[in-house]
Amino acid sequence: MNELKIKSQAVLVGYDADGKCIYSDFLDLSDYYDGEHVWDDAKKVKKMKLRKVKGYLFDSEGVLDQEFESVFNSQTGIYSSGYAKFADGTVRKDEEKA
Repeated sequence: MNELKIKSQAVLVGYDADGKCIYSDFLDLSDYYDGEHVWDDAKKVKKMKLRKVKGYLFDSEGVLDQEFESVFNSQTGIYSSGYAKFADGTVRKDEEKA
């Protein structure tokens, strides 16, 4: 039996401060990399009360190429911390901004 895989796609899920899912999207990778996102605008982040976004980026073979988490300041709507974990095991972390 063939495995079904997500290929060349970004899977995005956003949460409020209580952990409730308030945003989700499934994008072609080219749209993800070239497009604008709701978290690119601090006013939208504040309006949505978006606190955290988790993303999963799958390459053309269906391999999880990157997993990330971005956390936003609920008062300003600005990115405050996060991490990205890549397929090779490399992890990039941003420290919490005051």
